[in-house]
Amino acid sequence: MAILSFNGRVNIAVRIVTGEYPEAKLYEADGTASGGPTTDPAKIDQLRVVFQNVDGSTVIIKETGYGEFGKPELIPHPWLEDIVIQWPVDMDLDKANSLKEAAGYTAPYGAVTLRNPLGPTVSNPYFIFGGNPAEPYIFVDTVTGDVHSGN
Repeated sequence: MAILSFNGRVNIAVRIVTGEYPEAKLYEADGTASGGPTTDPAKIDQLRVVFQNVDGSTVIIKETGYGEFGKPELIPHPWLEDIVIQWPVDMDLDKANSLKEAAGYTAPYGAVTLRNPLGPTVSNPYFIFGGNPAEPYIFVDTVTGDVHSGN
């Protein structure tokens, strides 16, 4: 049995949420490694997926098991500092991890977020590797494949 990819798991969340909230749009997917910092994308085993919804509300869905999700939670407040991600993105976490390592960033990470930050300039969605206090965040552009570090 093949293991679900990060994007495959996000896709399940998108289907569940848009089934209940048809106007919801993907904002970000946050993954963490329950076993602590890793260099293996498959160890990102817990997801929280956030959606922009109508009327300034937010919908959040969390994994209850690998590829299994609980009920979407409607929050009557906006989620700030993200731009909607046009789903699906072409790059998956495995590819982003390979590009990161090829660029010389090989330190373990405890979390990965797929998001399109609000600024300071409009750009593409990124896989953002973090969760290791001793290391900077590593950004991998899902369209261009460019890799850089930052805060």
